[in-house]
Amino acid sequence: MRKGLLIALTAATLSAGTALPLVMLAVPRPAAAQDRDDRREPHPVIKESMEKIESAKNDLEKFADRDFKGHRAKAVAHLNQALEELRLAQEADRH
Repeated sequence: MRKGLLIALTAATLSAGTALPLVMLAVPRPAAAQDRDDRREPHPVIKESMEKIESAKNDLEKFADRDFKGHRAKAVAHLNQALEELRLAQEADRH
């Protein structure tokens, strides 16, 4: 009797554990939750990286006291290239 009850209880637990995530996925989410997800930044790491690169570029352009034999200008050009690559990465994900 105990063994049968234990088997039935185990089977019910396993069934519920398997079915519950599937049921939760099938339930439609409220519109407010969907709107929040739509407004959220899809690539926060890329966005943050672009902001940091822009800041570094700005610092080099406005606060560097000289060009360091052309290396400052070359660094700014490389930062522009990096920004363009990140912009292209964002575009690639939209398509």
